[in-house]
Amino acid sequence: FTFEDEDGNSLNEFARLDTMVTVVDAFNFLKDYSSVDSLQQRGESLGEQDERTVVDLLIDQIEFCDVIVLNKIDLIDRAQQDQLIAILRTLNPRARIEIAQFGKIALDKILNTQLFDFDEAAQAPGWLKELRGEHTPETEEYGISSFVYRARRPFHPERFYDLVQAEWPGV
Repeated sequence: FTFEDEDGNSLNEFARLDTMVTVVDAFNFLKDYSSVDSLQQRGESLGEQDERTVVDLLIDQIEFCDVIVLNKIDLIDRAQQDQLIAILRTLNPRARIEIAQFGKIALDKILNTQLFDFDEAAQAPGWLKELRGEHTPETEEYGISSFVYRARRPFHPERFYDLVQAEWPGV
């Protein structure tokens, strides 16, 4: 809705963004939320340049939405339900949380709610900067760097193995 085409038109001239809904699979969320998998590893990336993780995607979707529909909540125990809801509330305290049964939810909970507020949604960390291409690479944001070591003689395999297996304080 913020993107303008080559003629200067944007979608918000023709349509109204009413509600952003995210459906959360309660049964799989906690497992996915602690995953280190990339979207590429799961076959869900936007291409080779997409370096996001599953967790990045989950967070982006939850931060941005107005309504969180919890599906399959009956498949997890009460402690997991409490943990899941606490995580969702922390990530997006303004979102309504609705419980679906077998994927069904009353339409008035998600349609014509007039909950979407662009200015408020824009305050969610990260999503708008990503949308506009203002992303700060993790290499800059977290001080990650790399280097290439070149030598004519290869490393001694046993000593190199010992080095890699050793504990590195502060790393």
